[in-house]
Amino acid sequence: MINKLKFVLLSLLGFIFFLFPFNIDGESSILISHIITFVNTYIFDAFILMTIACSWIVLLATIVFTFYTSENKYVNSVFKASPINVFLRIVGSLLYLIIVNGWFEQASWAQFLYDEGTGGTMVGDGGLLTTLYITFFVGILALPLLTHFGVVEFIGVLLGPIMEKVFKVPGYSTIDAIASFVGDGTIGIVVTDTQYQRGYYTQREAYIISTSFSIVGIAFAAAVAQELGFSSIFPIFYGSIVLITLILAFITARLPLKKFSRTYYQDKTPKEVNIPEDKSTLRYAYDSAIEQAESTTILEALISAIKNIINIFVGFLPVIMAIGTFSLILAEYTPLFDIISAPLVYVYDFIGYSTDVARQMAPASLAGFADMYLPALFITDSASEASRFFIGVLAFTQLVFMSETGMILVKTKIGLNFLDVVKVFLFRTVISIPLLVMLTNILAAMNIISF
Repeated sequence: MINKLKFVLLSLLGFIFFLFPFNIDGESSILISHIITFVNTYIFDAFILMTIACSWIVLLATIVFTFYTSENKYVNSVFKASPINVFLRIVGSLLYLIIVNGWFEQASWAQFLYDEGTGGTMVGDGGLLTTLYITFFVGILALPLLTHFGVVEFIGVLLGPIMEKVFKVPGYSTIDAIASFVGDGTIGIVVTDTQYQRGYYTQREAYIISTSFSIVGIAFAAAVAQELGFSSIFPIFYGSIVLITLILAFITARLPLKKFSRTYYQDKTPKEVNIPEDKSTLRYAYDSAIEQAESTTILEALISAIKNIINIFVGFLPVIMAIGTFSLILAEYTPLFDIISAPLVYVYDFIGYSTDVARQMAPASLAGFADMYLPALFITDSASEASRFFIGVLAFTQLVFMSETGMILVKTKIGLNFLDVVKVFLFRTVISIPLLVMLTNILAAMNIISF
């Protein structure tokens, strides 16, 4: 009975927390948004002190662990990193500390860091990194409600036959896909790569799964929705991401993909997971969910969530700070993004956006290749709600970005190289744009968003 309650009640709480808007003080938003408002209103200074402490820890520990190895494997996994990530962590942490503390604020050479369009956008009251710190802290603490107590297994088994028919991949790949949606895209890629090496997928199947379903998870989507002003319609925002991602997966599954064969890794014996003959699909899905709920305690889930928060605070947010700040400097002080995205200005102009809005959308459409959060940085000041929605959803459906998922895809055994990742990004961008044109026009016609 306890395990049944864990599955039903905790999973239900997870859906309520992430997907149902509540009206508090006249604002209708999901709970994460209300919590962000509370932190910014009542405990902002204390929270900023915590982020400063985190940045100091990341900065010093990254330097120390470049030369030192701990006997604790987990500590090593947190603080040891590749040379490029060591560089980005140090630079990102240092930049955050400089701007949040106002160091060198009067120096002429530092003015480009404090510009409202660069470091000022990233740091401080209402800053993008501040929002991410709060969102990830709260969102990841609540995430086990969706990932650890059976709902992933329940939905995965039920959707298994659909996955096989519609997306040409084994039914149990649903677990990888849902883990990405409600957790994190990098987790989905790692799980897929591991399952491929164990003989669960062919190389072609592993490619389809890792490049079609391993998107950035719901916690990050909540942060982007909050920044772009869509917390009140977050289910529609995230539902749009899911819809277009599924359409792209349907198309990808039917591409020739000649480079990726239908053979198994090192000729492994194929694995098969079948529903027992004496059980219905629904019964097996329910039993699988109860088994998962039984195997995880609330304390274990909490510890896992805290570890994920540490990983995000150490390995992800400083990288966003570094790449985001430098990309905004390039956008603010150089014509780089305007030059490479110039053709898209005409596309968005033709679609119906004003020239000024089109000029904001064009560089935002390509900036996601460097880091998934950059499109939100580029478009956040747009007066057009439809443009913010368009770019916000596009940033997720593009899937690959080199600060994280793109690099991980290259490192897998599936066989992708850098050029393959570029092709995935361009393919998903080209197909997503017309789909988003239709979707934003439908939502505008329903008065859900405005142009």
